Amino acid sequence: METIYIKNMVCDRCIASVRKIFEANDIQPIEVSLGEVIYNEIIPNSVLAKIEDELKLQGFQLIEGDTPVLVTKIKSAIINLFNQNEIAESFKLSSFLTSKFPYDYSHISRIFSNHEKDTIEHFLIKVRIEKAKELLTYKDHNVSEVAYKLGYVSASHFSRQFKNLVGMAPSAYQNNPSGRKSLHDI
Repeated sequence: METIYIKNMVCDRCIASVRKIFEANDIQPIEVSLGEVIYNEIIPNSVLAKIEDELKLQGFQLIEGDTPVLVTKIKSAIINLFNQNEIAESFKLSSFLTSKFPYDYSHISRIFSNHEKDTIEHFLIKVRIEKAKELLTYKDHNVSEVAYKLGYVSASHFSRQFKNLVGMAPSAYQNNPSGRKSLHDI
């Protein structure tokens, strides 16, 4: 079995889109998940180049080398976490990542920071805030409920973090939503 790693896969639609690209090129993946495609056939270079071009047209990118692969897997794990229901108040990033990857947190953090030129904690905050923007846009939840769903200890902590990153309070954003980013653009 072989694995191809792909950057910018953040949701189920991405998985379906990537699967469709491979199948359209007569490659039947064994599994397609966030950030990777596992297959059991030899892919000729000409077909791989065509797949790469089609992936680029859809906003994806092939990844080569161990460090970018690990960073992409870390990002995918964090994004996937926020695509689930609620995050517990007791959520610890270090525990979450060490349960997902066979490295200690200091190694994971160092690799991420060196590659991304930003901390993994800051990436988590940006993902949380983008998810908050999404929830606030729907207007199904008030600010306190959004804070709780995203694992914040208090609504005031959430509001401060939101205002620092977005430049306005969550309640103001909810009344006039704009400027959302795709999670793979973070």
